[in-house]
Amino acid sequence: MISYDGGQLHVTLTRKTGLTRLLRLLEAETALGLHETATVIYKCRSGALRQIMPIAALADMVRTEVEVKNNLRLEAALKVGV
Repeated sequence: MISYDGGQLHVTLTRKTGLTRLLRLLEAETALGLHETATVIYKCRSGALRQIMPIAALADMVRTEVEVKNNLRLEAALKVGV
């Protein structure tokens, strides 16, 4: 989830975050260049971690996760098909 508060961009990541949609939004934000950094909040069962990072680095991280997730789906589909 992305929210905007007084000039600062906030991104909240949970295990149910739609990474593909988030990646598209972050790539658009990088292309527009309106913000340089974002506050990223990683939420998990044991708590939350808050980190400030550049939007381009966050987009790269999310892109890597999307690619890994897509590869896992492909491998699972191949195992089922064999």
